[in-house]
Amino acid sequence: MKTMLKVTFLFAFVTFANALFASGNLKVNILPLNAEKAVVAISTLSNSNFNITIADDKGQIVYYQENSNPGENYRKVYNFSDLEDGTYKLTVVSDDVTSERQFKKSHRIINVGEEKTTLEPYFGYEDGILRCSYLNFNKENMTIRFFKNNELIYTKNIGHYFNMQEAMNLSKLDKGKYEAVLTAGGNDYSYPIEIQ
Repeated sequence: MKTMLKVTFLFAFVTFANALFASGNLKVNILPLNAEKAVVAISTLSNSNFNITIADDKGQIVYYQENSNPGENYRKVYNFSDLEDGTYKLTVVSDDVTSERQFKKSHRIINVGEEKTTLEPYFGYEDGILRCSYLNFNKENMTIRFFKNNELIYTKNIGHYFNMQEAMNLSKLDKGKYEAVLTAGGNDYSYPIEIQ
């Protein structure tokens, strides 16, 4: 049993390390040229496809593109003259890594915010133990909740730590369908579990 537990932890660590390495490879820059044009530069070393979304402050998508040339650095001049003045969010998703940048367009200038990177958490369930690991790049407040049939049965406030690793012993729970939900900032990540 101890050997199995060590192998499970090693697998989780390797998976988490690979994801961490991949997250360092996705970089998104918006370089304003004038009040209407900007260069969007995306670099990824993980040789994966990615998609680009631009949404307004109401969440309405104004632009979407999939890049099917993995491994190539992406550089394109965007003409924002058709966009109304306001705040927008450019989001790039590559595998389990998401990078976002807000920008504000006005008739005189384009202001660009800081890059915000998020990485999907690792969930694993084996031998009655639920494991969850998450790199909290933005140091947002984290909470883990546990549901049975959409009814909340457990909640734990984890805090603002950069590296979160939690393990929960579920071996004494009744058979049924459960769901673990990690909330970090405004993002919810869910993981279904069936106990037999």
